[in-house]
This record gives sequence, structure tokens and C-alpha cells, in this order.
Amino acid sequence: MTQRTYQDACGAARTMDIVGERWALLIVRELIFGPKRFGDLRAGLPKASQNVLSQRLRELEQSGIVRRVQLGPPASVHAYELTGRGQQLESTLIELSRWGAGLPAEPGTEMSTDAFMLLLKALYRPPADAPLAARLGLRVGADAFEVEVDSSGISVARGRTGEVDATVTGTVAALRAVMFDDMPLRSAVSAGEIEVHGDLGTAERFFRLFSAPPG
Repeated sequence: MTQRTYQDACGAARTMDIVGERWALLIVRELIFGPKRFGDLRAGLPKASQNVLSQRLRELEQSGIVRRVQLGPPASVHAYELTGRGQQLESTLIELSRWGAGLPAEPGTEMSTDAFMLLLKALYRPPADAPLAARLGLRVGADAFEVEVDSSGISVARGRTGEVDATVTGTVAALRAVMFDDMPLRSAVSAGEIEVHGDLGTAERFFRLFSAPPG
């Protein structure tokens, strides 16, 4: 299939020639925090058919945005990762996530784990008077992330690379409720919706660092 083109010399138009097809930019979103197998991509984009997902991946490969790699032991499997050119789209995705955060979602729609982690980067707002320097582990299903915050910004990495102040385990829905729906972290822990291992006070302060989406 030939990709459609705007036939416009504008840089924005040329970018949309590459990532403007349905699902293309969301594939990039799912790969921001590291490589994924095809099955993992399908799990993050359950509404995308296998054929469409395969087609978009081929197009992104041809455009130098995505490349195929082989993950090492213990399981040597093929996966997809962003190239350096593809990784440059992260800042664009963060701005799109921030812009769209306040728009009403369709009833029954869900957010993938990687989309939620991107939202953390989009809505991080440290207080100027009492910045927090902390490192937390976030576990969502089979995924694990390490999030480091300080007055200069936020970093998110898949996996665990070092010691953390606290490890928080929960679903995306439960974590979003604590961050944006005024659910106290201790109440979520008491209800069994979230588990916290480590410094609970630091975890509470961490969850207050994110501005609620407008509206």
C-alpha cells in the first residue's frame, strides 16, 4: 500500500506524511520507553488489528522511525524499537498528551500503561517552594518503571536500575484516581487498590506533583 501524502513542503505536513496515518503515532508512543515485541504492542493498542499494526510498523521502518531488534537472553525474540529519529518525537507526544489531557474521554475507553507514563511527564508540576527529590518504582501489571523527580524535571525509565524510596503497585485506573480524582493514597492502600512498599510519605508527596487535567 502506498502511503498518502499531503504534497506540501511544510515541515509539519511532511511529518504527518510519516506519522499521520491511523495508529502510527500511537505505535511511537508505545515504544518511547523501550523496545517491545509485536504481541506487547498489540496489548497496548488492542483496537488496532494485526494487519493494520503490521502495515504501520513496515511504514515506520521504511521511514527510519522504527527498527527491528533482537532482545537478548533469557528469551531471544524479535522486537521493535525507536531509532534516534523516532525518539525525537517524544517531546511532540508529551505536548499532545498535555493538550489532550483535559478533553473528555469516550465512556469505557482505557489508557495503556505507556500512555499513562507519558502523561506523568506531561503533567509534572513540582512546587517551587518545596521541591521533592525522590525515586519511585511504579508497577502496573507486568510492567515496571522507575520514575525520578526533582526540581529540574522528571525522568521515566522502563525496568529497575537502582534503589528507590518506595515501590507503588496498582492499575492505571487506580493510579489516575489518586493523582487526579482526589483519592487519598492511604485510602487506596486501605481499599487494596494500591500497594506501597517503602516510604509512604514520599509516595504521597510524589502523587501531589502532577497537575490535574483542565476541565
